[in-house]
Amino acid sequence: MRPAPIRPFRRRLARAAPVLAAVLATGLLTAAPGGAATPHTPPTKTVRVFWLRPSDVPYDQRYPNGIAGVMAEAQRFYQKQLGKTFTLNSPVVEVVTGDHTRSWYENTANGGDRYWWSVFNMQAELRRKLGLGAPDSRWLNVGEVSAEGPGAGGGGGGGWVLMPKHDADGAAGVNGPMNRWYGGMVHELGHAFGLPDASSTDGTCMSASMYDYPNCNFSQQQRNAILSGPYAGFLH
Repeated sequence: MRPAPIRPFRRRLARAAPVLAAVLATGLLTAAPGGAATPHTPPTKTVRVFWLRPSDVPYDQRYPNGIAGVMAEAQRFYQKQLGKTFTLNSPVVEVVTGDHTRSWYENTANGGDRYWWSVFNMQAELRRKLGLGAPDSRWLNVGEVSAEGPGAGGGGGGGWVLMPKHDADGAAGVNGPMNRWYGGMVHELGHAFGLPDASSTDGTCMSASMYDYPNCNFSQQQRNAILSGPYAGFLH
């Protein structure tokens, strides 16, 4: 257990629960490196993953590759913990070229807490462009954006995971050890599947024990909640 991250983790939890509960309709855009878009609709009851690249952020293949790797690790972990797991699409990551510069996502107000601006601006654009709901009974959606203003962060809930730049950078291998980003995705997917945060650092991935991934797990109560929750039908 690393004590240092617990404090920001708790701050993040305190912000996440009420805002996502309050915040938290058919198409797809898969952008090629040059920015071209190909219409495509993936199967339902799958997890859709997006990397939103602001218009002034250069394309970098490490990001879709790395985010796909994080999702594959989370998929493996859920299989081990639950005996079943979610389905990813092909390609795993849908790259979306943003309508705005990075600064716009970071500095355009979207709600009363600046912590959420970057990821809420991303979510709003993905919903508008791709006809996504929040929640959406067809897909569980994961969005990562290469933008993050002062004090910004992300979270999960209501069938969505919303991640800012430091998580996208981590997935791409440019922001520290990978286990930190694996644990973060497992945790936020837990929220997307309906789990609350653990009340203490209890060894589960829904607590600050996520920072010690892979040395965390789901309790039997958490497993039961996922398998009987609103997105249980997404697990096979």
